[in-house]
Amino acid sequence: MRTILLDEALRATMEAEHLARADGGLPVCLCVTDGSGDLLAFARMDGAPERLVPIVIAKAYTAARMRATTEGFRKRLLDGGLTLADFCDPLLTSLPGGVPLLAGDGRCVGAVAVSGRALADDAALAGTYARLLEERLDLTRGAG
Repeated sequence: MRTILLDEALRATMEAEHLARADGGLPVCLCVTDGSGDLLAFARMDGAPERLVPIVIAKAYTAARMRATTEGFRKRLLDGGLTLADFCDPLLTSLPGGVPLLAGDGRCVGAVAVSGRALADDAALAGTYARLLEERLDLTRGAG
């Protein structure tokens, strides 16, 4: 199974941080996890509140564990009348901004997350961040 190398995670994180800095929006926290949701890379932009750290890590963890964006997970909760407590995992969150990295066969090789802006903006930047890393991992062509 393809895994994310530290160098790949760090480079994609720095590219996403550069994009976030260049767009003039609020400072964010960014992170990458492996397929199990364990932290690989993390960055907190200057001025990003400390309270964002556990939130961004939870977003990436959730995306990896649930094999879905945190937006999709939130929809699943609402549509099913479920709560986070139903999953018996206190590390899960339904805040948008987490995106799984899926290989061509559907296996999760990792996840990325962004926190610090409006939820829709976090989700949009996380989508861009995921594409940066997917290109590095060659997941866009179904390589695994």
